[in-house]
Amino acid sequence: MKGNKVTGTRLVQVFLSQSQTPGPGIYEVTTDNSGNLYCTCPGFKGRSTCKHSRFVDTRIKKNNGNYPLEISDRATQEDADKAKVSDDAFREFVIKFGKIEIF
Repeated sequence: MKGNKVTGTRLVQVFLSQSQTPGPGIYEVTTDNSGNLYCTCPGFKGRSTCKHSRFVDTRIKKNNGNYPLEISDRATQEDADKAKVSDDAFREFVIKFGKIEIF
């Protein structure tokens, strides 16, 4: 999955697909500094939009331009501080402690 990552982006949400299609059903929606959304799912590649990116976009619009990232209570302040170091550290934090949406 990391090979599909657009450089200069930050992970916003991880999705687990319930579809019966072959291959991994784990997709990541990321955003860049301009607010553009990207998804690693196959549908996004051809259309530059998908149900995952639309879901994230809708939640951003409903929350005054901020994505309401849901983080587990298991995350400590130290974990959150480490996540601020880089986009890769933030990605690992979201994967480890963020809520995974199931579609």
